[in-house]
Amino acid sequence: MLFVAFKAAGTRFALPARMVEEVTPLVTLAPLAGAPGYVAGVMNHRGRPLPVADMNVLLAGKPSRPWASTRIVVVEPRPGARADGRPALLGLMAERVFKTVELDEADISAPGAPAAPYIRGVAEQEGELVQILELGAILPAELLERLLAGLEAA
Repeated sequence: MLFVAFKAAGTRFALPARMVEEVTPLVTLAPLAGAPGYVAGVMNHRGRPLPVADMNVLLAGKPSRPWASTRIVVVEPRPGARADGRPALLGLMAERVFKTVELDEADISAPGAPAAPYIRGVAEQEGELVQILELGAILPAELLERLLAGLEAA
């Protein structure tokens, strides 16, 4: 199975590549008045506003640093959730995006200790442990609902 590996909150994580539309450089984000702290802002993505959630805030409670390696991973958190087939996209800010990695399902193990509900498993990749994320379990339900509602209105 193919994954996109990234670093957030000082830890290496991975998302299934099938959820990732693209990886973009960090751009200037427009602040979104009244948004929860995990929303870093909104970017222009192919002529449409795209909300960007900060993975560091979601995983560790502190904002990402704007390093040269900071990227925005554009994902479809709920593939096929829209009846009209248009993707409901969301940007995820991560301090460093590595590359795609191939992990056999047999190489993904249970964490072995109590872990956050969004950790699907762990695997070793290039001598470092990678925590496999269940994206639907980490993103706040209100964000997903508003994302889909906003697209329905568009």
